[in-house]
Amino acid sequence: MTEPRPTMTLEVPSQEAVCVEMPLLFKDPTKAPMYFGGIPNLVTIQETKTPFLPIKLRPGEPNCKPIFADRAKTQTFVLAVSKSKKRPSEPATAAITAVATEKFVCEGMADYQYFAAPKYLACMDAPPAKRLEVYRSVSHLEDLELVPEVFSRVDLPLKYEFKQRPQFKPKTEGDETAPVTKTNGRGVQYVNFRSDKDVPQFKGPDHMPKTRGIPIELEEHVLNFIRRKFEERPIWQRHTLFENSSAAERRVALRFLPFMCYIFLNGPWRGMWVRMGYDPRTTPSSAPYQMLEIRGNRELVHATVSRTVKTHQKKVTRFRYTSRLTTVVQSMDAEDDVALHFKQKKRHNRSKTTVKMSSSTAVGDNDDDSPAHLIYGLPLSTGYFHIQLCDLREKNEGINECMNHFDNRLRASASILTGWYPTCMFPVLREKLRHHIATVVGRPQDELLLREKQIQSLERTMMEELEARGDVDSDENNKKTAAGAGESDDEMDEPSADEATADDATADEDDEEDDEEETKCDP
Repeated sequence: MTEPRPTMTLEVPSQEAVCVEMPLLFKDPTKAPMYFGGIPNLVTIQETKTPFLPIKLRPGEPNCKPIFADRAKTQTFVLAVSKSKKRPSEPATAAITAVATEKFVCEGMADYQYFAAPKYLACMDAPPAKRLEVYRSVSHLEDLELVPEVFSRVDLPLKYEFKQRPQFKPKTEGDETAPVTKTNGRGVQYVNFRSDKDVPQFKGPDHMPKTRGIPIELEEHVLNFIRRKFEERPIWQRHTLFENSSAAERRVALRFLPFMCYIFLNGPWRGMWVRMGYDPRTTPSSAPYQMLEIRGNRELVHATVSRTVKTHQKKVTRFRYTSRLTTVVQSMDAEDDVALHFKQKKRHNRSKTTVKMSSSTAVGDNDDDSPAHLIYGLPLSTGYFHIQLCDLREKNEGINECMNHFDNRLRASASILTGWYPTCMFPVLREKLRHHIATVVGRPQDELLLREKQIQSLERTMMEELEARGDVDSDENNKKTAAGAGESDDEMDEPSADEATADDATADEDDEEDDEEETKCDP
């Protein structure tokens, strides 16, 4: 029988260590800390709990691209074994010097490394007057071997999983027609303001949808109602179009509107029903039908909010000890459309909040039971409020007087931001509308006086900019001419962060479900 191997019992010390695994073989282990910036750098990263440790394969070269070792959990200990060479008969001794519960491990290699030419490194030690002699003898730009402007941000391989879209249809030969507009599942056609395609055209009454379960009298009444409305005005906001209409009429109208109207995704007519065949981008008479929108109405609606600027506290969360290996799945158009629709619907429903109860409201009343304020017949929400300029001019004399200066000063072409009107008109209109909202919701008198002074200042600025505009197409082009820059009109009219896209366009579809619920509740 073989003799049992001798065992050894060792004591686990309380000393903790950090393990660093690098894809390198060291002839001199004492030089290993140079590759991750030294022991002080490792101590700093360990104390700050940084999730990765940069490692340079050539520490002395500044152009070296680092690889990153990720922090991970481990159960490792450092075992020191010693054996005497002079007395080999003596047993070996061992001791656990430290225990490591965390480690930095390199999960991947860098995709490439940049090496500077030796001749350029050699000239660094030369006197300053001779350092440029090497570069003067270069005949081609490639001979300089300049450092790339941007290195790749990816140091780990990405696992791409390609799969075909579920709604993919193979393209047949000779079929090169592409859809002019984008439609959703309910047949609503969306048009991009920047598109050069023609707007959708009405195909005639023969292409109207077939309805079931709707009385013929109600169907004819709704169709005549829609025709009269769009003969009166080619562009309608949803709330004003269905004003004083029953839930049943709205539900039937939403069946026919996608075949008689389309919706802009962006621009000054976004989210509104536009009569098919009518293009407001090429019709200056469509200027009164533009939208005036104000956002961030929380300080106006809620009496508990007194600040004029809403601050956001950035919350930083960090997932510790997780691998950076990711799986990239090819995006599918169908899934993106569905996800975008639900996201927009959620945002739209979240903005439909009622106003908090005032001091005159009973204590037992709930906030949800208190009615929302109506601004010119439209419900006011804390998210955003928009109204057509034609309705605003009719109901607000101050805004009508302000817009009279611009009736004969329209632009030569419509802009995606301000349409046919110059940009200098809208700050005054928005502030006047905010002043009216503040008056309706009952804001303090000192706040109203402050807003009136701000309106007067904006009016003076507006008139100065209007006089300086002259006969130039717009104030944007005026700035462009003064600067002498060769920028196009689209570059000067890039949409801002406040510009909505499809949020307003999906509002009509989301309200259709509300109409159905109201219809079921009608006696």
